[in-house]
Amino acid sequence: MLGQRSVVVAPGQRTWARLVRRGRGLDVRALAALGPWLVLAPHPDDEALGAGGMLARLAAAGADPRMAILTDGAASHVGAPRWGPRRLAGVRRQEAGHAVRALSVRPAVHLGWRDAAPPVVGDKVFRAGVRRLSALIVRHRVRALAVCWSGEAHCDHEAAAALARAVVTAARGRVRLYEYLVWGWTDPALGAKLNGRRVVSVDVAAARRAHRRSIDCHRSQTGTRVQGAVDPFRLPRAMIALTARPRTVLLEGAGHAA
Repeated sequence: MLGQRSVVVAPGQRTWARLVRRGRGLDVRALAALGPWLVLAPHPDDEALGAGGMLARLAAAGADPRMAILTDGAASHVGAPRWGPRRLAGVRRQEAGHAVRALSVRPAVHLGWRDAAPPVVGDKVFRAGVRRLSALIVRHRVRALAVCWSGEAHCDHEAAAALARAVVTAARGRVRLYEYLVWGWTDPALGAKLNGRRVVSVDVAAARRAHRRSIDCHRSQTGTRVQGAVDPFRLPRAMIALTARPRTVLLEGAGHAA
């Protein structure tokens, strides 16, 4: 109707609601008690989309969560005039800095892997990533590591999940693994793929404003800051609507897509 604003619904809404109903609910105190936490994101902006509310709630509770970002994000706007990989990577790193400040989280550790070109599991670069995150875990006594769902069909998301599994294995039982969802919410078969997975849902309603501010900081992904790309990318409004959900779903342990 004229004069009314359309309501944008985040993807996977029914699956999210079912997971929340069957999952174990956690308030911020219970969430903090599982940590200290480290959140690993494949790209700058995945931390905001998938775990921003959780990070903000942990920070507000004084739990001091840590962030790590896997890739430089330089492949989001290939071929854009005056936006070579180095410039775009620098801008995306700067945006990530603003985003984590919006969540009141310490600056992220950037592993600097090439966007859309992850190393093979077990090679020199991969092993260096395991060592760097393992050192971070020891230094900050991390006990819980959250990473994107291993079933998300993007090479960098798959690499992040593989890296997290390797880090948890190296920790020899001292660190629990959890998975959050980003683009997995768009998978029409998501509900079936998550059958049998243990689920917790975290109350993040109080962090909604900070969560939305954090994703708005990623201007290269949410607006028209970068023009003329061969395959232009702009984060859909439905994905931004993930920040309005009052509970974040976490999958316990490692899993794989069916």
